[in-house]
Formats: sequence, structure tokens, C-alpha cells
Amino acid sequence: MAAPSVSCELNNRVYRGDALVAHNVSLDELTELRHDDSLVVWFDLLAPSSDDLKNLGPLLGGQVELHRLAIESALSSRSRPRLVRFAGHKMLHTRSARLADEDLERDDRILTTDITLFILDRTLVTIRSDDGFPLAPVLEAWDDNADLAGHGVPFLLHGLLDKVVSGYLDVLDTLDERISDLEDELLESSAPIRVIQRGTFTQRRAVTGLSRIVLPMNEVFGTLVRSGAHPNDSDMVPYYQDVYDHALRATERIDGLRDTIESILSTGLAMQGNSLNETMKKLTAWAAIIAVPTGVTGYFGQNVPFPGYDARLGFWLSTVLLLGLGFGLWLSFKRRDWL
Repeated sequence: MAAPSVSCELNNRVYRGDALVAHNVSLDELTELRHDDSLVVWFDLLAPSSDDLKNLGPLLGGQVELHRLAIESALSSRSRPRLVRFAGHKMLHTRSARLADEDLERDDRILTTDITLFILDRTLVTIRSDDGFPLAPVLEAWDDNADLAGHGVPFLLHGLLDKVVSGYLDVLDTLDERISDLEDELLESSAPIRVIQRGTFTQRRAVTGLSRIVLPMNEVFGTLVRSGAHPNDSDMVPYYQDVYDHALRATERIDGLRDTIESILSTGLAMQGNSLNETMKKLTAWAAIIAVPTGVTGYFGQNVPFPGYDARLGFWLSTVLLLGLGFGLWLSFKRRDWL
């Protein structure tokens, strides 16, 4: 059978039992190896075209033909994380996550890479929408746990999903640090409240974006940890359960960060309200102080005789009243902490 024509970047591995027997072989050799029922094959396609996916038949060793809806979902960037069963194979769609920028003053966005996995009995196919999710950590994880390679496809799937979830936790660690910095700035008043609010809204958007990726993955792992989800996978269930626990922990941390962000926002608003009250108190106090000399000077400006009228005594009397009453009000407000 002729090898398929694939225009995108292709990575692959071939296992026999718990041993890696080939790595990144040519399409012709990979197609020939697929006829050996003792081999387990993984291959990855980077941003494939629809024709690339339709020509995967020889690479699948004739095991099954990919469902049309599965191919459409693999090419779509709008699919939510989910696990779908088709005749002869399963499709798992997930997303990796990373932060766009580490600078608080910039637009911190959650960047994602769509990853679609076609899960067959002896083959795992991964399709990445871009190279934002690197393969090197996944390959290292497979090499570090080579004693589990005999479990075949469940072993490969576990290693990849473990790195995806680890990426969620790395993003959460960074967001946690940034939100803690915002708390410190708010309490220490080291930055203008407007800057803190802008940073808080930015982090809330990042947390919300991450939650849209992580929360649906709990449903996926809930299915994968069930016994019988894969052939001969009973020994792998605890490993899937471990990754599931990490995903649940990520969900709990997201809820905690949301609460912290809401606390920062409410605290900031309360501090703004208190600052406004202090400002109003000071303005009221100064207005009262200014009103006293205004009243006195207005009174002595009347065109009627009064003690000291048209004499030096009147000037000193008005001056004493101005200073005395003004100082008395200032002292009274100062004792009440209005100034």
C-alpha cells in the first residue's frame, strides 16, 4: 500500500511492548510497520489540512476509518474539551493553556492550542493546531515512565494529558503570584487604585478564560477513570485518577482566585468610598472655617454704626473674631479627625 501524502509536520513513535523500537521514521516505513499487530504507534500532525486527515487510512493500519464528524471537529477551533465515542475509535478534544505575557501592565491573555486525539486500540493520533504546545516535555515523560509503555495507548494518552494539566497548574501559579502582588499593592497603597483595578480586571479575564478550558476537562477525566475505558487499562486507572485529581485541584484553585479577585475589587471600592468620605469631611470642615470670616466680614461691612465703627478698634475687633472663631472651628474639626 502506498504511503499517504502528508503536507504538515509529522512526529511519530513506535513501541513493541515496553520498548521503543522506532522514532520519527519515514511515512513509507511507518506505513509498513502499521501491519504488525504487536506494535503500538503514536504520531502527531501539526496544523494538518483536511486532505491530510482524510489520507490517514494507511497510517492507521486499516484498523478503522475516522468518522467525518471527528475530522471536522479536529479542524475546528471552536470545539470545547470533550470525549466522543465513534464506531471503532474515540475522539478527545482538549486545549493546552499558556499566558501571553508576564508583564502586569500589558494585556495578559490565555493563549490556547487545540489538541485533538484519535484513540484507537493500537494507535494514538494527536493533532495540534499550532506549536504552542511543545512535544518535548511529553516525550520526556514517556521516556521517564518507560516501564508503563507496555500498557500501550493508555500509557501514551496519560503522558500527554498529564502535561496538558501540568500546564494549567503552571498558569495558575503565575496568576496566583500576580494576584498576590495586586493584594500587596492595594494594602500598601504603593500604586494608584486605578492601576490596581485595571490589573485586577485583567487577571479576572485570564482566570475566566482558563476556567473555560479546565472545567470541561473534569467531565473528560471522569469518563477516563472508569474501569474499561481502554482495553487492558486496569493498571492505568490510578494514573488517570492522579491526573484527574490535579484537574480538580486546578478547578478549586480557579474558584479560590475568583474569590480573591472579588475581594480585591470590593476592598478597592471600599477604600475608594472611605477616601471619598475623608475628602468630603475635609471639604466640609474647610467650608465651615471659610464661612466664619465671610460672615464676620460681611457683618462688619454693613452700613450701620457698630462698636469701633470708623475707628482702629473696629479693625482689631474684627481681626480677633476672624482668627479666634476660625481657629476654634479648626481645632474642633481636628479633634474629630475631620482634618
